[in-house]
Amino acid sequence: MSKNCVNVAIVGMGIGRPNGMALANNERGKVVALCDLDQSRMEDFAKELPDSVKYYTDYKEMCQDPDIDAVFVGTPNQWHVPIGLEVVNNGKHVMITKPLADSELAAEEMVAAANEAGMVNMMSLSKRFGDGCRHLGHLARDGYFGELYYARSRSIRRNGIPAWNLGFIKKGGGAFRDMGV
Repeated sequence: MSKNCVNVAIVGMGIGRPNGMALANNERGKVVALCDLDQSRMEDFAKELPDSVKYYTDYKEMCQDPDIDAVFVGTPNQWHVPIGLEVVNNGKHVMITKPLADSELAAEEMVAAANEAGMVNMMSLSKRFGDGCRHLGHLARDGYFGELYYARSRSIRRNGIPAWNLGFIKKGGGAFRDMGV
């Protein structure tokens, strides 16, 4: 891995796409590979990237690519740990979209495997580093709201797209676990 640029693969062209674009627009990262079951989704996304990329429909094959330093996993929740384990066991760093796992035991397994392999394992949080949340954090720290003792928020999002998230089990615990992490 270069000190100046991390070569990253994106798994899942749903939530992986906006995360991949953010990475492609960062001089410290470069998208070098895409992995999805749908070749046309990868080809469509690749048109927006500044550099050519490799395509994979098999994440296990992708994990063996020596040109990849790290992997962003943006798949349905039940695939987070199986793919994450494959990534770290092949000597690559991993960022997994929330939730990290669908059980405490699976999360502990993921963390232990990453630690044993000496790889970074990070959970991506959908709002934490966004401009709006960062701005609110600055306002709160600067005392703009006075002393905070209670906060309440609401979130609006489109429903049913992609269709995989309609099932409670596949969704990984419903709306609370999906957006409350």
